[in-house]
Amino acid sequence: MRSPGAVHGSTLHRPCGAWRVRTANALLGFWLGLACLVPDFARAITDGQVDTFQDGTTQSWVDALTGAISPNPPTVVANAGPMGAGDFALRLTANGSVAGPGGRLVVNNVQPRWQGSYTVAGIHGILVDVRNPNTYAVTLRVGIDGPTLGTTGGRWVSPGIVVPATSGWRMLAFSLLPQDLLPGDAAATSAATTLANVGVFRIMHAPTATWQGAVVTGQLSLNDVEALPEPGLGLALFAGAWLLGSYGSRRRR
Repeated sequence: MRSPGAVHGSTLHRPCGAWRVRTANALLGFWLGLACLVPDFARAITDGQVDTFQDGTTQSWVDALTGAISPNPPTVVANAGPMGAGDFALRLTANGSVAGPGGRLVVNNVQPRWQGSYTVAGIHGILVDVRNPNTYAVTLRVGIDGPTLGTTGGRWVSPGIVVPATSGWRMLAFSLLPQDLLPGDAAATSAATTLANVGVFRIMHAPTATWQGAVVTGQLSLNDVEALPEPGLGLALFAGAWLLGSYGSRRRR
């Protein structure tokens, strides 16, 4: 198990502790409560924010960008999350098409709550729950791009984390530290520049460090996509995200 002071690509198992859970819940509830006072359309990314899909919507996660229409867009499935009955999860479907959207296990968010300066917000990592139902392993990465696709520092991706075939739900931690990010294509120039002005955030199956992801046929389930704050500035929130004792505690904090 890794200490809360470092974010590295890994599968996490967080220790329990009632007092830590209560403290983390109180801190996270306070900050997220303040964040709720600001309308979503006006709010850039904030530390500790999490998309749970418990409202039954995709929360604007899409697999196609720039106005393209996907033949199999992401869907939200009831009773499919880690908690079972009553727990919603985001399901991605890929049809293996080489041309156009729909052929890759890729999902993006271009809403204001996932945009802005990750540097100013102190976001140094992403925590996400994942289930791989396929008969093959997937390699997951997160990626960032500037507000104009392919510019403002370029496209960058995290180191990959392998999720075995037919896995149950797993919690993955991805680093967004500039020194850990890898060029997503040949036009990438500066991870720090992109982190200071993110326009696109994505999660994808990509065995190699590329922005496009791999062409496959299959599905992938996601839940609780969370932005982890910088350890030095938000240690209590960061530790809370690691130390909550169960999926239910984190979702309902």
